This record gives sequence, C-alpha cells and structure tokens, in this order.
Amino acid sequence: MRRVGVRCSIALPDEPRANMRKEEGKERRLWLAVAALALTFSVTARAETDTGSAHNLIFKLPLGEGPWYLSSRNLLTSREGFDDFFFGYLDLNLGRELGEDSGWAAEIGYRHAWLEDAGVGGDWRDEYRPSAILSYQTKLGDWSFANRHRIEYRTFEGGSGANDRFRYRNETRLIAPWEFTSLRARPFVEEEFFYELTDDGFNYNWFTTGMRWQVSEGVVAKLGYRWQAYTFGDGWNHRHQLVTGLLFFF
Repeated sequence: MRRVGVRCSIALPDEPRANMRKEEGKERRLWLAVAALALTFSVTARAETDTGSAHNLIFKLPLGEGPWYLSSRNLLTSREGFDDFFFGYLDLNLGRELGEDSGWAAEIGYRHAWLEDAGVGGDWRDEYRPSAILSYQTKLGDWSFANRHRIEYRTFEGGSGANDRFRYRNETRLIAPWEFTSLRARPFVEEEFFYELTDDGFNYNWFTTGMRWQVSEGVVAKLGYRWQAYTFGDGWNHRHQLVTGLLFFF
C-alpha cells in the first residue's frame, strides 16, 4: 500500500499577520533595551562605594477631559547612610498627550535643585533647570514598557563657579506582569543614564530594581535598590541606595 502525503497550508488574514509583526517588533525592542542595560553595566563596573537612600514623590493631575495635564517629580537623597541628606529637587511640568492612545507625551517644566557643598561649612547651592521631556509607553506582551527623554538647561547659583550647561537624560522602565504576596506587587527595573552635552559626556548612571504595588485607587508605592554610578576625578564611584516612592495619579 502506498502512503499518500497531503500538505496543507493556512493563509492568515492580513490583520493577524500585522499583529504578529507588531508583537515581534516589540520583542526586538525589549531585547535591545536589555542589551543596552548590559552595555551600561560594563562601562560602570569599577568604582569606590558609598551607601544612601533616594525618596521619590510623584504626582500627575489631568487638566479637564482633554490631553493636557500637570506632573511633578520630586526627590530627596542621602549619602554615607540614611541621615546625611545632601541633594534634592522639586519640579512642576505642563504636559500634553500626543494623540489618542499613541503612548507619546511631551512636557515642558522647571526643576529647582539643592546640593550641599562638600566643603567646610556645608552650605547649600541652588541649581535652576528648565527642561523639555518626550516620553513613550506601551505594552510589550504582558510587560509594561516606558521610555523618557529629558533635556535640561542647568544654571547655578552665582558664585558657585560652575558653568551653565545642557544635559540629556534617558530613562527606560520595564514592569513585569507577575504579582507577589497579597499586595499584588510587581517587579520593575529602571535604567537612566546622564550625558552632559556641554562637557564631560556620559557621567552618571542609575540602575534601579524592586517591587511596586497599588496602595489604593490612583496611588502606587515602590520599594527597591539603586546602583548609582558617577564619575569623580579620573574614575567611577558607586553609591548603593535604598529607594522608596509614592506615585499619585489623580
């Protein structure tokens, strides 16, 4: 008896094919982001170490039913443990969603920063940072992905001796779909690098990982660890930080 083989092919409609290509593109971007993280780690692998903490308070408030909103990202950070607070900032930004469900948004705003002088006396130095932000967020399968570009024009208090400068910052965030404990906490990872456009080049990097969970409607908490690397003199230094955060979405 001779066997007869029958070959069958199924043609997918155009829409499922397009969706498959879209998902494949998202997966490629995810792996590119992971590769960029690995490259950043290799650059900042050597440093002297310190410990500290970073505490974040973030707000987002819609302005009516339209695409406009206000946002505020605020930080207080310590070094040499948890009680030597030496740096912080407050900011306010006006933002606009760019297209319905596009994931893109743009903001302009102002950030005021304070840095404790490392010299004798511990005076505080003011820094003024008008800025522009372009951000994007989407879903990569079950993962949440976000990327933010920020350009800052940094000017300093008179008499500080520091020159005005432009700085570019890029932050990438991935939030996993898995949930843990009764809090339904989800793991996250964030990577932000700093590039001085006026001088110095790549001189700061923050890698953060931890857990985030919804406290109540519109309120999210996060707790994690940050590996902060920065240039000082001829080499890189490290600071290992406890990170806390509260995010309010009105």
